[in-house]
Amino acid sequence: MIPEGLKEAITNRKALHGASNIPESAFPDWNDLVPYFDASFLNGNKRARDPHKIFCNPTSEDFPIVRQIKVLLGTLINNVGISCHCYAGFSPNAIASPPHRDPMHVLFLMIQGSMPWKIFEDGCDYNDETQTMTSKSTFSRRLVQGDFVYVPKGVYHYAIPDSSRVGFSFGWV
Repeated sequence: MIPEGLKEAITNRKALHGASNIPESAFPDWNDLVPYFDASFLNGNKRARDPHKIFCNPTSEDFPIVRQIKVLLGTLINNVGISCHCYAGFSPNAIASPPHRDPMHVLFLMIQGSMPWKIFEDGCDYNDETQTMTSKSTFSRRLVQGDFVYVPKGVYHYAIPDSSRVGFSFGWV
């Protein structure tokens, strides 16, 4: 069940894209996700208020796929300190964040919908004020349900939401 090349990519700190080979039935559908977002907001998560840019912290109890991915990653990295964040939105053109790099390794899994992604392994020159970029991406693809990207710690990346979508981001140091 470990995607081909993932262990090598993590070891070599090289970005990787692929299909997860997780059966479609294992993914939560919109009928599971929307009530979860509503409950998250009603339980005080202010970052679940904006339907354009929802941020939550799903657990294994919320969605079995979270446990499945954490176990898979744990076998690869011998680490149990893996976080999971959900990034979602119900509209196009809701910018998630500008190109950035994280202080942790990230495995992003597309749960529902689709979204373009870019990775800049050679660095990124982005101007916050003008929102312009002169760097060329080393990876540029539209992720669909079941697709993943592995982004090594410190590597610039950028998701470009253009439709309703949900993705789970797993991180570790």
